[in-house]
Amino acid sequence: MIRFFLFFSMLFCFVSNAQNETRYFISLENSANKKIESGFYIEKIYDGRQIKDNVGTVQRSVFNKKVLAVLEKPLTEELQNYLTICFPKEEGKKGLSIRVNEFYVSEHTTDNLETGYATVVFDFIEKIEGVEYIVGSFSSTISENSFDVTSGHEQRLIKAINTCFVEYKNRNKKAELKIVFDPSMKMEKDLIPIYNKGIYLNYVDVFYGSPNTLDNYTVTKYKDKYCLLNNITGKVESGFYGFNDGQNIYINLFHYSTVKVYAKTEIMGMYYFIDEVVSNVFDYSELREKFGLTVMFLFPDLTEPKLPLLIDRFTGSPVFLTNSYMVNLLSPNTLLVKEYKRTQRTSEDKKRMYKKYFGLI
Repeated sequence: MIRFFLFFSMLFCFVSNAQNETRYFISLENSANKKIESGFYIEKIYDGRQIKDNVGTVQRSVFNKKVLAVLEKPLTEELQNYLTICFPKEEGKKGLSIRVNEFYVSEHTTDNLETGYATVVFDFIEKIEGVEYIVGSFSSTISENSFDVTSGHEQRLIKAINTCFVEYKNRNKKAELKIVFDPSMKMEKDLIPIYNKGIYLNYVDVFYGSPNTLDNYTVTKYKDKYCLLNNITGKVESGFYGFNDGQNIYINLFHYSTVKVYAKTEIMGMYYFIDEVVSNVFDYSELREKFGLTVMFLFPDLTEPKLPLLIDRFTGSPVFLTNSYMVNLLSPNTLLVKEYKRTQRTSEDKKRMYKKYFGLI
């Protein structure tokens, strides 16, 4: 009886502790970090992420509860501390700055095996004749399989960071970017986006209409989405925020899909609208944690194979136009609810009814 009581007491404590864990802290500090031979040091780090309050989600406890991953120190401080060790300031070295566009981790479970991901996207900035230029944008995603991948996120992030620096050092000079970098550029709510043709490295660049040329790239089809092929290096570029081909705007599905591809969008108010996304490539519980949108998801009907997606242009937050979401959205207008229920509830139907409700048509 005593053993029985002790067992359930321990189980209760374990479950209670697991339920109280709402954050998983990540630090890049490690005694194994060491100097990397190079001709540069890191002068300045800019945080250019659209989502800044977390660095993804992880699964905690035996119940695989999704919780937010956060850095122990601000991103720029964490990175500066790490990179000062790897690339210390020394005589004869040139100063190099970076802008962080993406920096996050994630986990996915299939057949009791977990896969851990770490993704980083850096713009590398050099000062040329007193002017700062973005000379390259490099991305890296490190994935590893295990029965429990959470404890390895720090090392995967470090591997991804180091991979970007290796790519910078080995970059093809012919494919080098040369975009004037303005550190004062910030996205404000009253900014009206300027959609010039070209490649956008960062979401802020869209609002200022400052893309890089698309001339050296080919837009290729990947299933129902798109990829960018670098004509000089022959590589598929998956780290850009998006691009404009002169007719349409394409957004990278960074945080919303297990496949890093670009989706053709349509502007609907403050959102990018994407006709259809395959629902089985999304982890809804992870997105709820990351964006805090439990109410907006309204318990998506996972039996819907494809769903229209709205992405907030300012925050990056996603909204899936499920049947339940549409009915709840239209509920204040009984006539629109009846009209919607008479449709086939296709992506086009949902888009039309959404526009009608908000007076966009």
